[in-house]
Amino acid sequence: MLKQIILAPLMIFSLLLTLAPPAQAGFLNCSAAQQSDIEKALFNAFDALSAATVQITPQNGAYQSWFGRWEPARAKKVRTTLSALKNHIRIAKITYVCEPARSSSCDAGTFAFVYPNDSGTIYLCPPYFGLPLLSDATFLEVFNSGTRAGTLIHEMSHYEDVGDTDDRCYNRDVCSSFARTSPGGATINADSYQYFAEDAYLKSR
Repeated sequence: MLKQIILAPLMIFSLLLTLAPPAQAGFLNCSAAQQSDIEKALFNAFDALSAATVQITPQNGAYQSWFGRWEPARAKKVRTTLSALKNHIRIAKITYVCEPARSSSCDAGTFAFVYPNDSGTIYLCPPYFGLPLLSDATFLEVFNSGTRAGTLIHEMSHYEDVGDTDDRCYNRDVCSSFARTSPGGATINADSYQYFAEDAYLKSR
């Protein structure tokens, strides 16, 4: 009986952490509409990461698609990175910089970028705001372009004190093949975490 009394508050505290909203964001050069879009994407990203965390199992098809054949040490790496991403969204104060149209920092096809040693800033290029919101997206939309939430997950995973990922591959077709041939490399690839989280969210909703 005493053991149950001690564990109950801990379980409640753990649940509250899981449900905790993202930390207050800061914004630079972002309109009110853009700020609202970013905040929605943050909630979607947190929910997607939560869904992905419970889908790290040997039998899960999405896990195998993005991280290859099951191996406990690799699964532990993925779980650790997902946990770090969730904690960063929940705790860290991040400033979102909305880059202007024709920004010299935004190459063609660039949705966002970060500096890995600065885990408090994400730079969002104009095409980012044309991506679908994960909570409203169909699988086809997610497959074709990715989402705002997925892009935030991708970029945050690059932070040295979060996931320290690289860009080993881009695009779903290429990255699913990469997971089969280089599962170890997939665990440090940013797109792999984005795609796994997006798919886990779509499967769970």
